[in-house]
Parts: sequence; structure tokens; C-alpha cells
Amino acid sequence: MNKKALNLLGMAFLICTSYAQEKTQDSITVEQLETVVLDTKFKLDRERSGKVIYKITQEDLAKVKGQSLAQTINTVSGIEIVGSKSNQGSILKYKIRGGKNAQVVILIDGIQVNDPSSIASDFDLRLLDVNTIESIDIIKGGVSTLYGTGATTGVINITTKKASDKNATGTVFMSSGSNRSVATDKYKLNTANAGINVNGTLKKFNYLAAFSTEYAKGISGAKSADENVKFEDDPFKRENARVTLGYDFTEKFKLGTFAALNKTTYQYDSGALIDGTNEATTKNIQLGLSSEYKFKKGAVILNTSFAKTNTERISTSTSESKSNSVVADLYTKYKFTKKIWAVLGVNFQAIKMNKTAGPWETGISKEDTDETIVDPYLNLTYLTDFGLTVNGGVRLSNHSIYGNHLVYNINPSYSFDATDKLDVKVLASGSSAFIAPSLYQKYSPNYGNEDLDPQESINGEAGFELNYNKKHRLSAVAFHREDKNVIDWAFTGYFNVDDNKVKTQGIELETKLNLVKNLDVNVNYTFSEFETSELSFNVAKHKANVSLGYTFKEKTGLSLAYQYMDKRYVGIWNNSTYEVDPTIIGAYNLVNFFVNHQLTSNLEVNGSLFNIFDEDFTEAYGYSTRGRNYKLGLVLTF
Repeated sequence: MNKKALNLLGMAFLICTSYAQEKTQDSITVEQLETVVLDTKFKLDRERSGKVIYKITQEDLAKVKGQSLAQTINTVSGIEIVGSKSNQGSILKYKIRGGKNAQVVILIDGIQVNDPSSIASDFDLRLLDVNTIESIDIIKGGVSTLYGTGATTGVINITTKKASDKNATGTVFMSSGSNRSVATDKYKLNTANAGINVNGTLKKFNYLAAFSTEYAKGISGAKSADENVKFEDDPFKRENARVTLGYDFTEKFKLGTFAALNKTTYQYDSGALIDGTNEATTKNIQLGLSSEYKFKKGAVILNTSFAKTNTERISTSTSESKSNSVVADLYTKYKFTKKIWAVLGVNFQAIKMNKTAGPWETGISKEDTDETIVDPYLNLTYLTDFGLTVNGGVRLSNHSIYGNHLVYNINPSYSFDATDKLDVKVLASGSSAFIAPSLYQKYSPNYGNEDLDPQESINGEAGFELNYNKKHRLSAVAFHREDKNVIDWAFTGYFNVDDNKVKTQGIELETKLNLVKNLDVNVNYTFSEFETSELSFNVAKHKANVSLGYTFKEKTGLSLAYQYMDKRYVGIWNNSTYEVDPTIIGAYNLVNFFVNHQLTSNLEVNGSLFNIFDEDFTEAYGYSTRGRNYKLGLVLTF
């Protein structure tokens, strides 16, 4: 990073924070946990953690109703979810610190989820309804020692809503609004979202049953190059059902189980700037069992799940992809002393897929794709009396195809009181990661390459956090990553990039101020820099988020959110050369507004306005984006 870029970064951050005035409880607050778990699997005071971990709470989610799960995560520094501002059926790309979907691990209630039949073997966030989520924890950087292959750029842990302490209670929610692009003049009611959950606790037994559905139309996936030619709408529908049951046998031993069905049906076009009449239906079924046994100095925890995902695509022909995934994570947490803590565990994954294709394609046999991964891991945390914390671990990944790979993590931090009111934390980390090629990348009849090598990564970061008077917080983290054997795609199929190492680096800044009662200000800024433009598609060099909120008499909340996205490279397919040409698309500014009002103790009304100024912008080349849209809703508790 050159000096000019660093100066620009500092100036932008100071300008943004100079306008910050006061604090409220009403705009979304992406904040660090007072106690964190994700980086060590122990509850650890935030000032002793060597990572900057972000939590989006249920209270935060309630204040920005109308946003999808992907749109909410998109407000965190260092993250861009490409497709979150487009048609609801748009494919999502998870760009955490400039990485790819394969470099992100997604957990639901602490259990890893994925779809082995997808290109990157990732989990599709479109399958989840944000209204069923309790909170979201995000840790960035390499954490493969605790979370396995793929945890290279970050981990997103989604916690679903749990049973209340009452015998029986519940929630009903519904909303509706417009769904248009800038090219459409009318604001028709084209979206509807509704759901219900019932939950409670009966002595030692707890339960929750939830169902929700969403429907949207009004926007074409692809954008028409001719403003006089209107493309057909591409509707989107989602259905979610979830049941969780738990039983506390004693204060030391508890058991839980769940079953979930997530289904999406959506139409999609034939490519950038090309209309089409294609349809896809994805059905994801999850079954899981978890148990915890506590003893004097620790606990033994087992999390298991089975997932089955089927995707049927209807185009010029019909094809169907099916995948199975089994995950089991058994570990023990033990405190040898007040200063030395340990986590020892083993993780097991088994994945397989098959694909049936039309007359012009070749399928994939499930017998050819069976793979297993067995990973023993160890993590140690050492806490001194003078503020130094050292967290480190190793993991031996035993892959049935690629053999053994050892990954590591070392993460020291030091916290101290600079003055009576100013607390300072300095942190650093270094880690390695290993990512096996996906089943699709190896076995696809058209693009597969069974000679692919695993991708390897080295991560480093350093930063600090300031906490003044327990009210104002400022953090800055610089990161650097080197990826080796990067897996990329060309017309002939998947291949490993010849360059020995691909480097990515950047800086993330966050501030949260509490100067005056009832006004909340949060600002974050991300600077990203890449060695090669072709490997940085859809990632801006500069990105900023600012949110302001105000509360009236504890019943009405107003929130205003601003996002700046710098120009960035995208890839455009060249039919003459059969290659992808890097092309720059322009920057854009978005302003969103949210309001909620508590009419009675059990009835809330809310509303949102997306893209207030109806800016015509490009998120992904050749595809539509959402213009000015409104949404109105209500939440009833009983």
C-alpha cells in the first residue's frame, strides 16, 4: 500500500467521524462482543480477545426490518455481498477481504453448512429468512485451526431464534412493498413476506416451531441494453420451516435436536444483458443433534448434522444436482488454570454429489465424488496478569484425496489502560489455510479438472482498538493475504493460476460514538488493494458505511444508512477471444431509511425506504439493480 493511499484512507475516516455526534438504540449497530466465543470457543472478555469480532444482535436486526440477510451482512467493514442489491434470485458472491465463496465458512448454530454440488461447495444465504435469525457473529481472517478448510477470509456464524422461558409464546410478522428497478415507473406491491413462530419451555423441555414465506416479482435478473426493450420479470419465492427441541436432563447435561426445510424457486436469465426463461428450484433439508456435558473445569460438546440439497434447473433441457453432507464436531474445553485454557477436538465431514443432465450434457455419478475429511485440532489460550493474551492452535486436515495438511494460527494481543478513561488493545495474528477443490470443479463434465491442486493461503493482520470512557470505540486492522495455487475458471475449464502467490492487502476502520443521548453514529471504511485485477473482480478499493439513528420517547426509532462503493473491476466475456476481459464499472452512493414504532406492548409497525434517491447503479455488469423501493410491515407478539 503506498503513502498516498494511506493518506486518503486517514482523511476519509476523519471526515466521516467528525460529523458523528450522539448515540441511540435505533440504527443497526455492528459491534464487537463484550464477551466473544468465536475465536477460542471459550467465553472471553472482549478486551482479552486477539481478534476484532463483530456481532449483529436481534435488537439490531429489528431496527432495519426490510433488509435481507445478505444486505445486513453487507454493512460490515471488509465485506461485499455481490448480488444483495439486485433481483432477489441473483447468485450471491461472498467477498470477504477480497476473497471468494470457497474461502468463507458459514455456520448455523455453530454447525458448518454447505452444498457440495455448488461450484464453490458453499452455502446459499438466499435460502434463509432473516426474520428467523437471532444474531450474526462475524470473524475475519484465517481461522482454519478451529473451523477447518475454507475458513481463509472469514467465518459467519448465524444463530437462529431460541425458545423463551415462558410456557408458550409466539410471533407473527408480515410485510409488503414495491420491487422495481430504476427503469420502472410504477411502485406496485410486488413483495410479500410473512411468518409465524411458536416457542416455549415446559420444565426441562424446550421447543420452537417456525414457518415463513417470501415472494417477490417486478425485476428482471438481466438488464436490457436497450431502454426501449423491457425484459420479463424473474420472480422469486422462498419457504422456510424449522423445528427445534431440547431437553435439560441435569444442570450439567443437555441435548438438542432440530429439523429444517429451506426451499427457493426463482426464474433467471441466460446471462448478462440476455433475457431468458429459465427456472431453478433448490430444496435444502437439515437434521441435527447437539449435546453438552459440563464438568468442573470445562465441557464436552458434540454437534452433528446431516444435510441434503437438491437443485433442479429447467432451461433448454432439465438437469438436477443432488448432494449429501454429514458433519460431526466433537471437542472438549478445559481450563487447566485461570491462565491456561485448551480446546481439543476432532471434526469429521463426508460429502458426495451427483448430477443428472439433459440430452446434450453428461451427468456426474455420486460414486465418483465421495470424499471425507477428518481433522483433529488443538487450540490453547494463555492469559497473563499484565494484559498479554496469546491464542494459538494447529489442525491436521486429513483429506481422503489430498492427504494430510497441517494448518496453524498464532494470535497475541496486549491490552492496557493508557489513562483512567482510555483503554488500548494491540493485536496481531498469523495463520495458514488449506482449501480443497470442490466436487464440481473436479468432476464437472464440461469444466472439471481432476488434476487441480488444493489452494493454500497465508494470512497476517495487525491492529489496535481504543475504548474511551466505555462509550466511544475506534478500531483499525491492517491485513495481508497470500494465496497459492488459486483456482480460477476459463472457457476450457478450471485451473490453478500459474502465479506462485497472489497477494491481497487492506485496512479496515470502525468507529462507534456515544456522545449525546438518543443519537447513534457508526462509521466503517475499508481499503483493499490487489496484485492482479482479474482476481479482484467486484471488489472496490474504497468502501464506506455510515449509519445514524434517533429514538423518540423509546417508542419510535429512525435510522438513516449511507453506503459508498468505489469503482471496481468486473469480468466481461469476450465472444471473439473466448476470454474474460477486465472492465471498470463506476462508483455509486446509496441512502436507505428505516422507521419502527411500538403501537402497543405487543404490536410494532415498521417501514423502510431503499435507495432513496433512486440512483441507477451497477452491482454486477449486465444485471439489474433495485431502484427506490418501500416496504411496510408489522410484528405481533403473543
